[in-house]
Amino acid sequence: MDEMREAQRSLGRALGKAHAGEDRELAQRVRDEGEQLCQMLAGLLKMTRVHAPDNRAFDAPVAEFGRALSSLLGLVGEVHLVAVDDQAYVNEMRLRSEGKPGLRELGPELKHQNVGGLTFQASLDDRQARALVAAFAAPPADPYPRTAVRERLRRAGVTTVELHGIFRFRTSDEAVEGRRDPTEALKRALQLSAQAWEAVAAGRAFNPLPLRRAVVEILEIGPCSLDLWAAWVTGMPRKAHALAVMMHSLLLGETAGLSRGVLQDLGVAALVHDVGYAALGATATAAGPDGLARHPGEGARALLRQRGFSEAKLRRLRAVLDHHRGFDGPRGAPSALGALLRLAEDYVNYLRVSGERLSGSDVLASMAQAGGSAYQPALLQLLVNALGKFPPGTLLELADGRRARSLSPVRGQGTFATPLARLCDTATGEAVGETLDLARGPAVRRALPG
Repeated sequence: MDEMREAQRSLGRALGKAHAGEDRELAQRVRDEGEQLCQMLAGLLKMTRVHAPDNRAFDAPVAEFGRALSSLLGLVGEVHLVAVDDQAYVNEMRLRSEGKPGLRELGPELKHQNVGGLTFQASLDDRQARALVAAFAAPPADPYPRTAVRERLRRAGVTTVELHGIFRFRTSDEAVEGRRDPTEALKRALQLSAQAWEAVAAGRAFNPLPLRRAVVEILEIGPCSLDLWAAWVTGMPRKAHALAVMMHSLLLGETAGLSRGVLQDLGVAALVHDVGYAALGATATAAGPDGLARHPGEGARALLRQRGFSEAKLRRLRAVLDHHRGFDGPRGAPSALGALLRLAEDYVNYLRVSGERLSGSDVLASMAQAGGSAYQPALLQLLVNALGKFPPGTLLELADGRRARSLSPVRGQGTFATPLARLCDTATGEAVGETLDLARGPAVRRALPG
């Protein structure tokens, strides 16, 4: 009985740490060893101004760098190193740069090759570590220096290091400088979602950092932004399923009043919610009903390869695991993000499958019948309130006989049934004409499938 009570207390402490947001012991080790690794890398890059990478002066620091990398890989599986302005992050954790000039100098050392971060998938021996240093020590190659570094690494046989572009994080209260291009932001999110799928299919660990950065950019534009939705309706491929689920999830989450941090995790989960299919591979199992049943669990396992506990990780994990769980299912209610993600995905799926015979309005009306069983009723009502009578993308027949495609969710009081819309080519249904504010007319005669 004493052993049972001790086991229960130990489990309680472990769950308490997870609930609090992180495994503090592991987080501290990752932070300490991450700081050492980044300072060593910055020091090696600075040494190339004095010595060639094959000089014996590199022997000891290169060996020490390799040991530090191996130790950190043992803790987290993959090491995602990001330099953001004068700060550095390892696997989503900010490193303490105060009194540590090497951390502040790493960003500029990488930036001259147009690199903002590196992912280490495996340990590097001395030869590979020297090749990495030499690749960065070479003069930047115009016009694509990062591509040139990547090619040098490939020729040297260094295939377990990925290079990432320059980016920066902004705090929630920091002003956004300049006007972001919604179409480019959506394209980046779509590309990064595909890359995450490829990584999981290849058996590599999931890296949330690039996806989180893409979601942050979209949140800065605004989940309810008219420009963002217009870009999605007119500029994105209709079969971009993960992107469509992310758009509707963030709109619903914003309407529900979720915090920025939770919205970031929701957006990342939406972009990879079906990644379990990649883990299953191109098999008959993945293509059939068994794959439909198994892919949420397989997706959660793929996300679990990112070691350690954090509040962000657990939110993403629960959302992916629960995104097919019904509101009143036998296993109990899903997590809040899981319920929200299911609602967004089901709307996107129903519209994709039935779009030739049903409009977005018809799909919402059909889903409303499942409120309280498949869906949390309050969330379903919020989705209807956010999308409006004619959800973005709905083909409309106007009172004057013209056709248009709705571009916007509800913009405010009094616009539930009067979105912005763009005139369409009557033969193809593509939005190609001028943009109309239907609050000023003409009236909508009916919503059409397609």
